[in-house]
Amino acid sequence: MKRIALQENLQELKTSLETRGYEVVGFDDNGHIDAIIYTDDYIGFRNINDEGETNDFGAILINANGKTLEEIQYIIENRRYGSLFT
Repeated sequence: MKRIALQENLQELKTSLETRGYEVVGFDDNGHIDAIIYTDDYIGFRNINDEGETNDFGAILINANGKTLEEIQYIIENRRYGSLFT
């Protein structure tokens, strides 16, 4: 199961991601994080992956502004925003 750190004010997105099988946590939770989803500049980034278990590949940052749930899920699963040549 992928573990997603989500900005606090994104409750609807949190529910949708949990329904699709993701573990959704806040920026203050410790442990492995696969993706970080936010909508604006957020000082809380400094707390993520500070301690404990880490991801060998790092966490992908996803700005949710203007993205659909399907686009966000694609980014999480493929660790990229899309094809460079589309």
